[in-house]
Amino acid sequence: MSKHISHIGKVTAVGGGGISVLIDRKEACSHCDAKKSCTAMTATDQTMKFKVKDYQDFTVGEQVRVSINTSLGMRAVLLAYVLPLLVLMLSLVIGFQCFASELVQVAFALIPTVFYYVILYRFRHKIEQNFTFTVSKL
Repeated sequence: MSKHISHIGKVTAVGGGGISVLIDRKEACSHCDAKKSCTAMTATDQTMKFKVKDYQDFTVGEQVRVSINTSLGMRAVLLAYVLPLLVLMLSLVIGFQCFASELVQVAFALIPTVFYYVILYRFRHKIEQNFTFTVSKL
């Protein structure tokens, strides 16, 4: 049985082939063990848009459960945090070996990291197709 990450939200808009769901960050984080040290707790609520085949069945104000497979959540963390950190650290080590000036070393480390995020942004629609969310009524 595969595990899922799920959050409860409220439908804020219906149409255009999907729905918009407002997810309460504090409620989503209430069961997390890392909530005391996480900066997401201070963040505001988040509205997310989901493409849903039967979007006409949902109504504004309705409570829904949004879930994603845990492995896909881990893949998102890998793409957004782990790989750019590795790129940054590797380019920083190379910069230390090749340049004497600290300013040049830092610039050399940041340029590939920014380039990584630009590539990630450019391919966001293709990457988005691999992440499938399930939206169900409560």
